[in-house]
Amino acid sequence: MAAKRILLLDGSCLTAYFWNAGRIKIEGEFRHEPVGLEAFANYLKKHRSSLFYMLADIAEEGFQLEDLPYVQGGDRNALLQRRLSQYFYNTPLSTAISLGRTKEGRRDEKLLFAALTRIETFTPWLDALHEAEAILAGVYSIPLVLANCGPRLLGDGGPTLFVSLSRGGVRQSFFDQGKLHFSRLSQLATGTIDEVGRVCAADTAKIFQYLVAQRQIPRGAALRTVILAHAGQIPVLQDYCQNTTDLQFEFTDLAAAARQLQLKDIPTDSSADNLFIHCLATKTPSQQFAAANQTRFHKLWQIRSVLTSAGWITLIGCLLFAGKTGLNIHELRGETETTRAITAVDTQRYNSILEGLPKINLTPDNLRALTGRVDAMLKRVPSMEPLLLHLSLALNDSPRIELVSLTWKMSDSPDPGGKAIANAARSGAGAAGANWLILDVDAQLPLVLASDQRAQIALVESFATRLRGPQTEVRVLSRPFDIESDKPLRSASDTSRTQPGDMPKFAVRITRQL
Repeated sequence: MAAKRILLLDGSCLTAYFWNAGRIKIEGEFRHEPVGLEAFANYLKKHRSSLFYMLADIAEEGFQLEDLPYVQGGDRNALLQRRLSQYFYNTPLSTAISLGRTKEGRRDEKLLFAALTRIETFTPWLDALHEAEAILAGVYSIPLVLANCGPRLLGDGGPTLFVSLSRGGVRQSFFDQGKLHFSRLSQLATGTIDEVGRVCAADTAKIFQYLVAQRQIPRGAALRTVILAHAGQIPVLQDYCQNTTDLQFEFTDLAAAARQLQLKDIPTDSSADNLFIHCLATKTPSQQFAAANQTRFHKLWQIRSVLTSAGWITLIGCLLFAGKTGLNIHELRGETETTRAITAVDTQRYNSILEGLPKINLTPDNLRALTGRVDAMLKRVPSMEPLLLHLSLALNDSPRIELVSLTWKMSDSPDPGGKAIANAARSGAGAAGANWLILDVDAQLPLVLASDQRAQIALVESFATRLRGPQTEVRVLSRPFDIESDKPLRSASDTSRTQPGDMPKFAVRITRQL
């Protein structure tokens, strides 16, 4: 934060003050002469990084009140500049202060035009500031400072005359509804408290007559007058300032006002210079008198300050982000170490389990490949349900046949024994790469057909025919009796010797291509 230095300019000299957290220190006093200007230039070079505020306390001031149509933007600036050049054509140190808008009619804007009319008093000091490239925040006057801090000291918003004492003399400032309307400075010859009392009594009476003539207060009404002075000097001032039908005097303790505005260096007399300097440093008025070229370095300083603040904010944001990222990395490293420890324990447990298993002549890679082939084969194994459903329907159609056992297998040929089925051979079913599902069915016939071989043959052939289909081939593997030529045939008269365990049995092979 740049240091704040206030340059208080009165009619005779310029005094430099250093303000720091409510404390004020005098750093130099410079006269309007070559030696004083040279010393002032050296002072500026020594403190060229500070912010300078020029505070004028002179009698050469001008104030004009006027109601103007309410306009905005460039039109308003042009209108204000035209009015300022008309009222104060011989000085560039002028400004316009808005006092609000009227409540009736076309609601014109009430403006206070103010200026420091004697430019020769400021020219040498402003030139020195410009040559030293000092950071001049602006040129202010005590009335502008009072416009900011005065309402806090006055309280009531009615017409009030505020009287204060400074190095320049006795200042009377008129406020109405908390807004400054004008201010004037009465210079003193000796500066004694008795002279201050006489000047206050005489000038307040003159100002009352002026306000009545200007119709700023109604006739017959008393003007509230507030005098800011040290508590020890208030009794002397009360002897000169007596209440009348026109003037009602009130006295405010300067020390109490300083404490209210948080000034740490409490004044020891009735001079309010330190109080005005403190108000200027803590609550700088928005309006000032200097031209744009005179405050150019202050504008550059503001831009530089904004860029520097933005850079610091960006740096702090990056540091916070880096810190958060570092914390995340630290947490991830901790989780990684925990995972590594768990992995090491699991690996040790796995190795101990492997060591406890029986030793086989199979490497882990070969075992992995074998399990992969088994998984692939299991995925290729079809469901037995369609073929078993086909068999169950055939058994339902042949209720006299009783199922004994089933045996199934998969093979690369329809006849693993070497005897191919004729139809399968013709269709290329035995070609390399074909897969077959083979189901061997063992069944038996009723005992009552043990002696009727023709019925047995007919029933077996009917069952085989029922099983055959577009996708299914059936071959009878064995019949209930031997029909080969070297086997004897049993006559029907031998049925009396047939036993229950001699039930006719046969076997068929059902083949279906996958």
